[in-house]
Amino acid sequence: MPQDMAGTDQFSSRITDGGSYSRKIRKASMQVSELPFQANEAINSLRGNLQLSGYNVKVIAVTSALIHEGKSSIAFRLAKSFAGLGKKTIFVDCDIRNSHIITRYQVEGVENGLSEFLSGNTYMLNIVYQTDDENLDIIFPGASAPNPSELFSGEMFSNLLQLCRSHYDYVIIDTPPINAVIDGVLIAKQCDGAVMVVETGVTDRRQCVKATRQLEYAGIKVLGAVMNKVGSRKNRYGYGYGYGYGYGYGYGAGYGEEKGSRKKSRSDGKKK
Repeated sequence: MPQDMAGTDQFSSRITDGGSYSRKIRKASMQVSELPFQANEAINSLRGNLQLSGYNVKVIAVTSALIHEGKSSIAFRLAKSFAGLGKKTIFVDCDIRNSHIITRYQVEGVENGLSEFLSGNTYMLNIVYQTDDENLDIIFPGASAPNPSELFSGEMFSNLLQLCRSHYDYVIIDTPPINAVIDGVLIAKQCDGAVMVVETGVTDRRQCVKATRQLEYAGIKVLGAVMNKVGSRKNRYGYGYGYGYGYGYGYGAGYGEEKGSRKKSRSDGKKK
C-alpha cells in the first residue's frame, strides 16, 4: 500500500463504525477555556452563515492577510462550534512554519503531525488525534519543515483532504497568512472556500485587499470575512463577525516577526 494512504483503512473504520477503532486513534489533552457569551455567539453566527453558503461547502480554509490577526483561534473555535452541533468535524493545522496551537492550548500527547505524514515518515492513522469532544478530531502541524510549499503541492496533501472530506461533515483548515507565504493560497485552492480574518483597527485595508485578490486570482471562493477583536479592550472578548469584504491594497510584514515589530509595517502606505 502506498505510504500516503497507509493506515487509512483503520482510520476509515474509526469514522464510519461509530468508533470501534477508537483505542487505536491517538488522544490529545487540551486546555480549552470557555468563551464569553458574546464571543461564543459571534462564532456561532459565523458557523450559521457558513452552513448557508451551500451544501457542498464543507472543507473551509480560515486565513488572514498577516500574522497575529487571530485566524488560528477563530478556526479552532469554529471547528468546536460545528462539533457542538453533533457534526463530525476535523481541525487541520496547516501552519507548519509558525503554529502556536500546541502551546496556546497546552496540548499534551502529540508525537506526529501533518509534516511527518506529508513527508512520508508516518501513516495517516498516526496523525489524527481525538479530543475530549467526541465529534472533534485534530491534525497538528508536526515538526517545522524546510519546504512546506512543496508538501502542500503534493499528492499526499490532496489524498489527505479527500479522505477527510469523505468521512467528516466539516473540515476546518488553519492556513498560514496569505501575504506572508504562498502556502495559504496552495492550501485554500484545494478547499471549498476561504474565510478571511481581519484584526480590527490594526490591519491596513490595503493588506486585506491584496490577500483577497490573491485568493480570487487563484480561483478560490471567498466566503466572507471575520472582523476579529471587535471591542476587545472594552468588553474583553475578541470576536465579531462581518460578512463580506472591501479593503484597499498594500504589502505584508515578514512572516514570523514579533508582534511589536509588525504595526509599522501594517500602517505603511497610509495617508499621513
